[in-house]
Order: sequence, then C-alpha cells, then structure tokens
Amino acid sequence: MYPMKLAPAYKDYLWGGHELERLFGKAGDGDCTAESWELSCHPDGKSTVRNGAFKGKTLEEVLDQFPEYVSHKFQPEDKFPILIKFIDAKENLSIQVHPSDETAKSELGEQGKAEMWYVLAAKPHAFLYYGLNREVSKEELEQKMQDGSIPQILNKVEVNEGDCFFIHPGTIHAIGAGVVIAEIQQNSNTTYRIYDYGRVGADGKPRQLHVEKAVDVTKLIPITESSPIPLPLSCPQDELLASCPYFAVIRQQITSPRQYNGDAGSFHALMCVEGQGVLQTVSETLTIPSGATVFVPADSSAFTISGNLTLLDVFVPDPAFFG
Repeated sequence: MYPMKLAPAYKDYLWGGHELERLFGKAGDGDCTAESWELSCHPDGKSTVRNGAFKGKTLEEVLDQFPEYVSHKFQPEDKFPILIKFIDAKENLSIQVHPSDETAKSELGEQGKAEMWYVLAAKPHAFLYYGLNREVSKEELEQKMQDGSIPQILNKVEVNEGDCFFIHPGTIHAIGAGVVIAEIQQNSNTTYRIYDYGRVGADGKPRQLHVEKAVDVTKLIPITESSPIPLPLSCPQDELLASCPYFAVIRQQITSPRQYNGDAGSFHALMCVEGQGVLQTVSETLTIPSGATVFVPADSSAFTISGNLTLLDVFVPDPAFFG
C-alpha cells in the first residue's frame, strides 16, 4: 500500500466558471469546470489513481480489491463513506437542502448528506446562504418555496478565504456567485432543489424543483453554532475544522518536513489547498501542487511531506468520540 495521487472527475454545470483552472490548473472537457470531484467512488463521477502499481485504475476498483485500505473494519459490501470536491460558483448555485440518512435511505437507498465548506477564494461581498434567519412554520416555509421568496428568510453570510461552515442535513443552503470552496461530504448526490433563479437547463426547460420533499426535511429554526467535538491532534499548530460521525477535517500548515504514520482506523485524504510540497516514501517521490489530493490507505507505511503548503487532512474518526 502506498499514497495515491488522484485524478478528479469534472462537472460542467451551468453555474460554473474557470477559477479552478486559474487556481489549480483543473479543466475538464466542457465549457466550464464547475466541480472537480477529487476523491470519489460515486457512480456519478469516479476519481482515478495517477501513480504506482494502480495507475489508471479508479479508486473504487482499488478499494474493491483491497477494502482494508479504507479501514480495518471496512467490508467489500460497504459503501465508501465520503466524497471530496472543489467547487467554483461563477453564478449563484440553487438554494437547496439535503436529507438525513434515515430519509435518504428509506426513499432513495442512499446516504444522507452532511457536508463541510472550506472557502478557498471569494470575491468582495460574495456570500453564502446558511440556514434560516428566523424560526418559521412549515406552512410559511412551503409558501415561500412555492412563490420564490425563500431568500427573504435565509441567513446571508459574507465570506472570506479560510472561512469554514458545517451544513447539517435539513439545513437550507446555497453558495453565492464568486465563491470557490473545498467541500467534504458524505458519499451522496441526493439534493432537493428549492429555488433556482428561473434558470433553464441544457434542454431549455426550467430545472426540476423538489419543494414537497424539501419541506419535509428542512429544519424550521436557525442554526445553533457549536464547536467540533474534540479529536486528538498530532501537532499543536493543527486546527480541527470539523468533526462528525461521518468525517473529520484538520487544517495543517506545513513549513518544515513532517512525518506521517499509518492509521489503522481510517484512510486519510490530504488536500493541498495552498502552496506546494513533496511527499517522500521509501520508494517514491510525489510532487504535491496546489489543488492536488492524495489518498493515504489505512495503516500505510510512514512517509514525509516537506515544502510550504496548507493541507486539509480528511478521515473518518473513531465512533467512540461520538458516544
């Protein structure tokens, strides 16, 4: 087992732009690069290994053959737990909400979708919609979804580089124009679209809305901010950005060589969101440019990263931390 540099799957949704190409050199075959699915085993877009013995295979193919690379507890029939993306919103994304595990599994056979946003870049006065700005009744919520006035009751937050937001299932949200983010989420593509600014899709028709389903899963009160549940940090300078039963995210600033040791409990995905560095194993040297994502199998052999870079270390935490 060895650290695997990944090639993403690209999405050219109509609201996307060219910031991922400008920032990271990421460009698909479409007119824009709205999303770059960096670490994905989802059927809608799978990442591919760039280096070593598995070069050219999808990550899913590798993990089907070696499920222990995910965790010592992971079984071949289990679903890979997370999906990691870069997102470039040249225009406003649709206002939407995601269901919980219970709802998604009963209706669609999928997981729910908890997610975290880490802001990589933002134009002046760019914003997100992040939950409600006041408590509402189910009847009022449905009415505002139906008549298109839903932005009136949403919490509008101006954002800057380095801001971080955790979006629980049931929280109405949307990324505004001029924002580039890294998104860490459950491995699900289940989205209930509430409002889409009257846009039409490639077929010339308005994109589908899911008002009835959205009303059933939306939380009717504003978000109550809370700190991540503490997890052990290997370096005092590291910062825990998010922790939940599905994933944890730690921001690491690398300015001198740092050794990483294998973790039997979980794989780690290392996203380089700024700067560049070098990953050195006993047998291989990998360059890590800004925008690269590396999959580190569970219980991997030790390796070193050097350079001047900022990493998001993403993994699945021990369930014991969450009772």
